[in-house]
Amino acid sequence: MIETRKSFCIVCIANYCRSPVAEHLFKKKFGDKYEFFSAGIAPVAAPSMDPRSIKFLEENYSDHNFHTPKRISRKMLDYFDKFLAVDPYVLNRLNISYPKYRQKFLLLTAQFSNIIISDPYNLNANDYKKTMDNIKHITENINLEKI
Repeated sequence: MIETRKSFCIVCIANYCRSPVAEHLFKKKFGDKYEFFSAGIAPVAAPSMDPRSIKFLEENYSDHNFHTPKRISRKMLDYFDKFLAVDPYVLNRLNISYPKYRQKFLLLTAQFSNIIISDPYNLNANDYKKTMDNIKHITENINLEKI
């Protein structure tokens, strides 16, 4: 019997700031143990991720490669085992838009009741970094076996 690895898709609004950082940090921590991907509910039309996210990844020794924001699709919904929404708004949008898949949707911060990952797009540099630090804390301390 071939054992398949568990797969996760991290979802934010634009797949531009938060979810690509989480994807790369998860890949850095877990390697090939799990499969990670990221997507957005309304991806930004940009050829990369926010430059502040790239800088954060570079400062944390994570290979960020090339990133193109992607929209969540039915194919993804069928393929991935779990979808980790970065905030309650995204989780709500997923549940409303794709009710058939509700059992696959979880809040990324579910194991961390004191952490909020708000959309940092319009935040100043210090607050943006705090959001990225929260994502890093979660990716370093989450127990994926319980998901």
